[in-house]
Amino acid sequence: MFRSLCYTLLMLSLIVLAGPVRAEDEAPAVTAKYIYLDPALVVNYGSSGRMKYLRTEVALKVTGAEAAGKVTQHKPYIRNNLVMLFSAQESETMNTSQGRESLRKVALDEVRALMVKLEGMPYVDDLYFNNFVVQN
Repeated sequence: MFRSLCYTLLMLSLIVLAGPVRAEDEAPAVTAKYIYLDPALVVNYGSSGRMKYLRTEVALKVTGAEAAGKVTQHKPYIRNNLVMLFSAQESETMNTSQGRESLRKVALDEVRALMVKLEGMPYVDDLYFNNFVVQN
């Protein structure tokens, strides 16, 4: 009985010392959103030899509704720049996992630079290939 009374008093004193939690004390929940560049990007690439093709689906990770709106507004321009970037690649880049990761990073930097140019902020947190199929 004495233990439960002490425990109750301890809990009450902690609640009093901590103070009430107000809604304005809580940070607003900011969630990640993904912008998909549909339909899939299909490009031919390589500078010599047979025609080579890439088909990939790209998703852009953004944080918050404002960023999602800004990126969605510029999807055609982003798609254009990615098509140009992907079509300028060589087989060595497309056929190795290190090359694809390097291309992903370059594409992310390209999209972020484009958003800074258009909106003054990068807005894009990351870029992902949902699939990546090449035909040599």
